Amino acid sequence: MLRKSKQFTACSRSELSERRIRLGVDMLLDRVCVGGGWNSGNSVVYGAPLQAHVEATAIALLALQDEERTPVIQASLGWLKQRSSNIESVESLGWCILSLFVYQEPVEHLKAKLAALVGDGHEIRNNAALATAILALKCGEMIHPFEVLG
Repeated sequence: MLRKSKQFTACSRSELSERRIRLGVDMLLDRVCVGGGWNSGNSVVYGAPLQAHVEATAIALLALQDEERTPVIQASLGWLKQRSSNIESVESLGWCILSLFVYQEPVEHLKAKLAALVGDGHEIRNNAALATAILALKCGEMIHPFEVLG
């Protein structure tokens, strides 16, 4: 929703939309995991730190791409880059590529790995995973669907 709000209000931001965007950004930053990255909930439960997940981290970084590169964002970007070469899930690797690309990180080696995982696409039964993979494989060749422009 944060991403949608930012895109919707790009030309005509109101005070209310600015407050909602700020609330969403603050919420994401409040829930960053220890050491960087995000999961699908809180970063600590009953005093125990929870692990970050690749997809949640990539999507959160996409939502935060036009924010100041704070230490939290830098740590999360580093966390994602560090794990990128070990990702074996088509959908997770797709989200990782889409996110790293908007942060101007090299992704060609990851795109080659994703292309090998996808093959001709017949083995992939999840349409969302296939769509994410296609977008990731084409990033840099077309308009990026998740990039905030000027």
